[in-house]
Amino acid sequence: MAHALRYLTLGLLVLIALVPGASAQAGASDSVRTVRFTVFSARAIADVAFVARPGVGPKNVAFYPTARSPRYEYRGATPLRFIDSVSGAVVAEAVIPPDVRDALLLFTPLASESTPGGSGLRFQIAVLDDSAARHGASGLVIINFSGLALGGTVGTQAVTLRPGLNPSLTIGRSAKITLHTRLKERSYQSYAHTLALSGAERALLILFPPFYKGSVEVQARVLIDAPPVARE
Repeated sequence: MAHALRYLTLGLLVLIALVPGASAQAGASDSVRTVRFTVFSARAIADVAFVARPGVGPKNVAFYPTARSPRYEYRGATPLRFIDSVSGAVVAEAVIPPDVRDALLLFTPLASESTPGGSGLRFQIAVLDDSAARHGASGLVIINFSGLALGGTVGTQAVTLRPGLNPSLTIGRSAKITLHTRLKERSYQSYAHTLALSGAERALLILFPPFYKGSVEVQARVLIDAPPVARE
């Protein structure tokens, strides 16, 4: 598990760096704004809540094992803080870049010794721009947290994955995904799946480290949903 979390944390840092404005905004607060978001975690999380707007009570956040959460709306200053719904302690913070209005927040547990400044935070959050403009219908986005150098094909398109977030690919209604990695001068299959979408759907493929040390078969989550409707 420590092996997996180490690569996942490195991948999240890469992802955060690739979100426009994330580095410049880290640790900063800005004026009141409205953000819609969903959440996801590869590990089960319970008893996490947030205050949707000033003057209301905390709202619990639902984490699903194979899908994005329901879409939530937040109105307030950033960072967006998540609290333990039992104790009220802040357990995670999400810095939302100013140009992101629809976000996917990827939670990963923090080891107690890596908690920044002894803040007591329990989770690190990577912020992904989840708007229809960046990830629309019939699109596939791959996030490579596997720690492996992966390449292969998505339908008829050749791909070489970089760590963290990769550009969106248009796949239409379906695509066969086959990914390989090289080990000791040989190529091994790491992932294979045929993805099917309806005309209004899109997919996010998150690749995690192999379950067993020395294996090249990555773990994966495929999240399928419809892009959020753009707002004025």
